[in-house]
Amino acid sequence: MFPCWSETFILNELIEHKKAGLDLCIFSLKQFSENLVHEEAIPFIFKTIYPHKYFDPRLFMYHLFLLFSNPKQYISIFSKILKFKTSSLKIKIASLAVFALSAKFIFHTRKSKVHHIHAHFATFPSLLAWIVSQYTGITFSLTVHAHDIYVNQDILRLIAKDVNFIAAISKFNVDFMSSTIGEWIRAKTTVIHCGIDISRFDYRSQIYYSASNNDVLEILSIGRLSGIKGFNYLIDTCKLLENEGLNFRCHIAGDGPLLNQLVSKVNSLGMKDKVIFLGPQTSDEVKRLLKSCHVFILACARDKVEGHDGIPIVFMEAMASGVPVIGTSLSGIPELIKDGETGICVEPENPESLKDAIIFFVNNPVKVERMRVNARKLIEKEFNININAKKLRRLFLTIDSREGNS
Repeated sequence: MFPCWSETFILNELIEHKKAGLDLCIFSLKQFSENLVHEEAIPFIFKTIYPHKYFDPRLFMYHLFLLFSNPKQYISIFSKILKFKTSSLKIKIASLAVFALSAKFIFHTRKSKVHHIHAHFATFPSLLAWIVSQYTGITFSLTVHAHDIYVNQDILRLIAKDVNFIAAISKFNVDFMSSTIGEWIRAKTTVIHCGIDISRFDYRSQIYYSASNNDVLEILSIGRLSGIKGFNYLIDTCKLLENEGLNFRCHIAGDGPLLNQLVSKVNSLGMKDKVIFLGPQTSDEVKRLLKSCHVFILACARDKVEGHDGIPIVFMEAMASGVPVIGTSLSGIPELIKDGETGICVEPENPESLKDAIIFFVNNPVKVERMRVNARKLIEKEFNININAKKLRRLFLTIDSREGNS
């Protein structure tokens, strides 16, 4: 779905491509349904193609035309989707639904003379890109992130042989796909980190906090309130900090399915004055929050439904702002938070380890200062959206020259 409040990494990329002069259109498999929209996303809504409803007569007519104009290809695509192996009936049904919706996107691809499709997530968006590519003959590529490959790889197995290239947000993802899909996929894959516009984040020259003065340690955490973000463990950590006698406040910004459960937990622990829920925040509000905290923490964890996180963008925003960060050693996070160099990485789902990391930050201001400086340098070099979007566009151009397109 576009726009999506939590997917700022896609929006950042679109903004950079637009600045570079790419003529873009966006395919959204779902109608927009969220209450909040980033202001930067609004211009792109007018470039977004949304699907017809399943029983819209126009969709039926599109399919009839596609069937009769190229019956061999139409039947071949449908058969592959019908027959591809998956352990999940839900995935099979949803894949057939994507095929049903694809007709409108195929028509728009032809009408607008689109010559390449890039999909984010190796699930249904990539399946749509593959369907359009199979029918029209245009090239396609994809970016793999987190849950789209960690939870289930069935769609990736279906499309991987045909994709022109894969961009992986971490080296961890490349290794993961090589072990699950096959070593051959490594040759098709390039690591292109997600990134941020560093010009939007002013580096804090100094963070004013003194444990000896019994200052209130302002802890900030931002993310969707779901299992993979580990807020349950952060709250447990806050209870341990209270038991240690540390003077602190923990602000949690975001919304999600676990909100009521997390609020209840805070109340049952008697910590509603220590742990404050702020709700969803705009990008400008996030910048303001980063200017007023002493440490940023996201206790990313494993989840039965969503798997685990990739490399959360909000870490990059905190590090670019000069805020010390603590994360967990899951997936590609250590590629960003290099333990002891650009921040601290602790064991996931371990409140005691997280508590120790916070105490370390409190007691080692000189080391923390060095980490802050190193973190900003790393963001400028490897997680800069301007640089990383250029890398992606170079791959687009490589396909163009290979395929003979202008």
